Amino acid sequence: MKISIETLTAIAKAGGGFEIDAKHYSPAALMTFIGQMNVTSVLRIRNASLWTPEDLESVARTAPPGVTEFVF
Repeated sequence: MKISIETLTAIAKAGGGFEIDAKHYSPAALMTFIGQMNVTSVLRIRNASLWTPEDLESVARTAPPGVTEFVF
């Protein structure tokens, strides 16, 4: 089930982390909130090989250090 960006944003702002699938979310959609994630949260992205290397780098750079995990 795909969760709305608004719900993911609320979870992230509350300090939570989650796992998503790159099949269902674009890097641009995540950019609206990942910079605000707590440094103790985890954002795990499955099927990350579907995104370009530039998108992967951008997501990793925007999120706080250590927050993003990519599963290829």
